[in-house]
Amino acid sequence: MCNKRRVEAKIDNVMKRFSVIIPEERDVFDGKMHSAFEHTKAGIIRAETPGVMDTDYHWGLVPKTWNKPKEQIWNSTYNAKIEEVHQKYSFRSILNQRCLIPTSFYYEYHWNDPKGRSKTLYEVWHPDDEIFCLAGLYSSYTDSDGSVYNSYTILTTQANQRMKFVHNKDAQIDYHRMPVMLNPGTERDWLDLKNPHLDFSYPNYKPLLIANPAG
Repeated sequence: MCNKRRVEAKIDNVMKRFSVIIPEERDVFDGKMHSAFEHTKAGIIRAETPGVMDTDYHWGLVPKTWNKPKEQIWNSTYNAKIEEVHQKYSFRSILNQRCLIPTSFYYEYHWNDPKGRSKTLYEVWHPDDEIFCLAGLYSSYTDSDGSVYNSYTILTTQANQRMKFVHNKDAQIDYHRMPVMLNPGTERDWLDLKNPHLDFSYPNYKPLLIANPAG
């Protein structure tokens, strides 16, 4: 599943591209590859405040109602299957808390042999823009010490033909996934809660993407 991504852009270009203000200009567009398991902060655009990009949201969602240490859940909630979010404890209470996750590239491994002893890292991007958006959900959780931890998850859907080739780890059971990658002209449609979330599952929604070996 998608657990590596990179954002490379100038803040001024991001604000212009998405028509947003960025109140706290953290270094979230640094061009480095970030792993979901690092739980670093990212910039997201929430449906609640579509004219603002928040930059204090961590990858790996912690539900608001979680009553244990966040470390016990955040490594299993960095992705959410769009077909199942209405059924899962971690996500069903935040279906209206949609967000856009600006991205320049995301990464998946292609297994070169059935055991994955040899792998090739693929880089995926949008052909029409240097920055695109993944569809996500967000949450705010209060820790036992009273601190607030903001977090998000990236939604995934069944893979198109290109990503079936790339994400072939479970090809033997015909299981292939890809992030819900939005086309630039329809990004804001995801934030509009009148649009059912399953409208954005593949093949109802077909993203444009290029996937080639990273190098």
